[in-house]
Amino acid sequence: MRPRAVVAKADNALRVVAVDRVAETRGVRVGSGLADARAAVPDLLVEEADAAGDRAFLEGLADWCGRYTPLVALDPPEGLFLDITGCAHLFADRGGGGGEARLAADLLDRLAAQGLAATAAIASTAGAAWAAARFSGPAVLAP
Repeated sequence: MRPRAVVAKADNALRVVAVDRVAETRGVRVGSGLADARAAVPDLLVEEADAAGDRAFLEGLADWCGRYTPLVALDPPEGLFLDITGCAHLFADRGGGGGEARLAADLLDRLAAQGLAATAAIASTAGAAWAAARFSGPAVLAP
């Protein structure tokens, strides 16, 4: 499989804004210039970013997340906030435990099955969940 990258114009240059796992393992990094990426990986497939298409996809994904909660908000350009207050118990085991962790695992498993790389975090505040999802990976944080 050939490595892929998505580029967008930033500061009068084409910059890499997304990569697949193959490109990442071969050294292409988000933020690098297109010329540098192509020099490192000559067989790199490059697509231009489609902000409108990405937004439409994110909105569709938000609708799909209605299986977890009716309260889903966009966090553009690539994030979602799900308010799972009162919903996690639906994913608890028979003893009533693990609802939040099981909900997050189910969400991530279903996204992965669709070919999407994602991370999630659950916390008592939106800011804490946002930070954990982006910087520490999947987590259920104590209040």
